[in-house]
Order: sequence, then structure tokens, then C-alpha cells
Amino acid sequence: MNKKKIHKEKVISLLRARLERSEDPEISAEERISDQELEVLLGELQIFQLELEMQNDELSASYQMLENERSKFAGFFNLAPVGYFILDHLGMVEEANQTGADMLDISKSSVLQKRFQSFIAPEHWEIFYGFLHRMQSKDSKQSSEILISLNGGQELYTRMEGIAVSDIFTGKSKYYVTVIDISESRNAQQKLIETSQRLEMTLTASGTGTWTMELGNNKVFLDAFSYSILELNSWEFDGTIKGLIALIHPNDQERVRHKLLNMINTFTDLDLEFRIVTKSGKVKNISAKGHEVKNETMHNYFAGIIMDITERKRLAREAEALEKEKQKLVLSATFNAQEKERYKISSALHDSVCQILYGIRLNLQNIQLTKNLRGEFTNVNKLLDQAIRETRELSYELTPSVLRDFGFNAGVREMAQRLSTPQFRIKTVINSAADLLRSEVQLYVFRMIQELINNCIKHANATEAEIKICTENEMITLVISDNGTGFDKEVEKSLSQGSGIRGIKNRIFLLNGKMDLQTSAKGTSITIEFRSDPELSELSGY
Repeated sequence: MNKKKIHKEKVISLLRARLERSEDPEISAEERISDQELEVLLGELQIFQLELEMQNDELSASYQMLENERSKFAGFFNLAPVGYFILDHLGMVEEANQTGADMLDISKSSVLQKRFQSFIAPEHWEIFYGFLHRMQSKDSKQSSEILISLNGGQELYTRMEGIAVSDIFTGKSKYYVTVIDISESRNAQQKLIETSQRLEMTLTASGTGTWTMELGNNKVFLDAFSYSILELNSWEFDGTIKGLIALIHPNDQERVRHKLLNMINTFTDLDLEFRIVTKSGKVKNISAKGHEVKNETMHNYFAGIIMDITERKRLAREAEALEKEKQKLVLSATFNAQEKERYKISSALHDSVCQILYGIRLNLQNIQLTKNLRGEFTNVNKLLDQAIRETRELSYELTPSVLRDFGFNAGVREMAQRLSTPQFRIKTVINSAADLLRSEVQLYVFRMIQELINNCIKHANATEAEIKICTENEMITLVISDNGTGFDKEVEKSLSQGSGIRGIKNRIFLLNGKMDLQTSAKGTSITIEFRSDPELSELSGY
């Protein structure tokens, strides 16, 4: 196309030169243009004219196409969902679309040739000037969140994006800016921030941290308060389940690992307590709860909370100790009342009934001697002897005065001798230091021996039993064994039956002791252990 244009220009210049020379009188006829040459040149001019007309038609079509495209893009420009503004180097609005004018709540004609800064809230002027400066100093697109002030005192939060372009004629910068209304999302974001802050304050006040776990890579994320609970810096935790389990007390690691795997595989809720060992060696009790969170746009994950329950555990242990102490006080008071009542009955029987029976027997013996009625009073004497013996046994059972008069060892041996028969022998092996036990402890142990020996006599079908009492390292060990038939049903069920066994267990509880029972067809052995100086309420009056 350029070559044709150059050729046309040469032909026209040549034709013009020939015509000028042909009109010059000083030029000879040979040098003047001939008709033939003129005809050729005219033919070429006609061709050039046709080509110009064709080019004009092409230009008209191109102009029409450009006009159509301009109209189309002008429609897009005005109907775009964001505001478009073109600002000159002074910030005057040269062009704006209808969306931008509607956003500013002003007509499009009123926006043009107006300083765009006039629409910016005063407190954001500095931000806007910084935005313009960044566009001017950098070639890349810039963005900023800027508050626009509307008529009537309304405010609009917007995100502006733009780029500066140099004008090819003036060399001055023009700013092409898009404005997007983000008020709704900004308000939602602000509400979310406020909600998050309230939640964080609530969790912090309650001593609660949060955690999340991704299912794909088993990554664990902790919030800042969780790190403070675990007494960790963020860089000291690698964010894995393995790293989390490493923080847990060795005795709890396997249980926690099993719970976590069960949660991941079955999508069940997590609720567990475990201990951790901090950097300083301190052991803390931690409670962790969590469940699966289903998300339509992302993969499902687990989220939950962790709490430091060390203090709660301590208070629970103290409450449990207080409850046990209360139970001990109740049992101690019960046994105290029982022993006092037994002592009163025993004293009454010993000091009144027994003395009366003794007097009756003496009188009857005297009658027998003086009247010579020995045969008639023989049965009476036997009955009186039996009454005296049974009364003495009852008095002994109620309050073993032998403990008070001769000591613990003598009292246990006297009981063994008294209960022994040719068919049932009782052996005793007692450390002499047992006499040094406190009186109430002696009474507790004596009552337990009584009950256990009575069980041997009544239920074991034994021919032999042994009582062993050892004192070593401030510990008392009582062993009652027999060669009977043993328990014919479950031990726990047997121990739960009978007031005598319950009384033994209560006394062991008061002594802070423990009991071990071994039974078989060859016999039964019961071992009771407790400290020689247990803490218990004082019993008196036995």
C-alpha cells in the first residue's frame, strides 16, 4: 500500500512538471508533453481516483465499525457494576460512567470537571493523596480502601483501584480509577471482627483456647491462648499431631493417640482429659473437646477447645478428700456411739446382773448345804452357771475389758483361747509392739479380728485358723487365715453381704488401710494393712 502511494505521488509530480514545461514558451516542441503521454498520465490518474474512492469506502466502513464498537463499549462503560472515573493530573473528573455517578448520588453531568477529592471524607484525604502518589510513581495497578462522603451525611466505604497513564499530547498524567462499594462487606467484616473479639474475650476469661485440625494432612493449628495454656512459643510447636502427642505426659500418650485416631476415622466427637509436661517440668491437667465441622466450599475439618483444668482437678481432689473425711467422721461418731452404748450395757450386766446371779447361786448353795437338798438344786446350779457364762460372754463381746486391764496382746490371745475347741484351734503370732498402738486403733483391730474369726467358725468349716499381727516400718499388717472351704461365690458379692463385713470395710476405711483377700478350696487368707499412726477421730469410753 505504501509503494502504491509513493508511485502515485511520483506520477502526479511528473505530470505537474510536464504541464508546467509544456506551457513554458522557452521550451521546445520536442521537450513538451505529447498527447500520448498525456493520455497515459490521465489514465493513471483515473486509476488513482478509483483507488482513492475505494479507500474512502473502506475508511467509511472502518469508521462505522469503530463507531459501533464505541457505542457498545460506551454501554458497557456506563452499565458496568463498578464506577469508572478518569481524572486529570489535578484530580479533576474528565470522564465518569453512570454507575460511578449513581454511587456518588449525583448526576453524571455534575460530576464532570469537579475535583474528585471533594467526594472524599476529610479523615481519608491523606489516604487518597497517597493513593494518587503511588499511581504516579509506580507503573503497576494500585488499590486502597477509602471512605466517600455523600450528601445528607451518609458515608460509603469503597475500594479504589487505578493506574496512571501519561497523555501523548500534553505529557501529563491521567488517572484511570475504578470504585467498588464495599460498605456491606466492610460492615459484615466489622461485625465478624467484633464477634471474634467478644468470643476471644469470653474464651480468654474462661481460660479456654481453640484448635483446628485439617483432615488431609493432619495439621493442628492452635490459637495464641492455647500456646499460653501449653506454655509454648509458636515456633516450638511444629503443628503436627505427632508434635502435639510429644507434649503429653508419657503415661497418657497412648490413650490420647487412640482417641485422636478414633475421632479421625469415625468422625465422632472428642472429649478427653490428659496431662502435659511443660518446659519447666510442671505437670498440668488439660481438657480437650472437639467435633467435625462440615464446610461446603472447603474440606471438612475438626475444631474444638482446650482448657487448663489443673486447678479444677486440685479442687476436686480436695473436695473428695473432704468428703472422705466427712465419711470418716460419720463412721467414727457411729462407732463411738456404739462402743459407748456397749460399754454401758456391759457395765450394767457385769455390775448388776452378774452380781445378782452370783448372789442367787450362793444362796442356793447355802440352802443345799443346810437342807441337804443337793439333788434338787443340781439342775438349778447348772442353769445358773450357764446364765453367768452367757452373761459374761455377752459382756465380753460388748466391751472387751481384758484390753483395758491386760493390753492388746493378752486380749487377742484370751479371745483365741476362749473360742478354741477340740474341733477348731486358733493360733496367734503377735508382735509385742502391738501393745503400743493407740487405744482406739487397738479396739478397731480387735473388732475386725472378732468378726473374721466368727466368720471362720460359722461359714468356713475350718479346723484351724491363725492370727498374725506384724509391725514393721511404721506399718501394721493383720493376717487372718484358715484351712476352710473358701468362698463358693464371687468375692465382691460375698464382701457386699453381711453387716459384719461392712463393719470391717468401714474400719479399714477409717484407718486409711487396704485389704487383700485370697481364697481357694484349701482355705482363705485376708490381709489388712494400715499405718501405725492413722489419722482418725478419737474414740473414748470403751
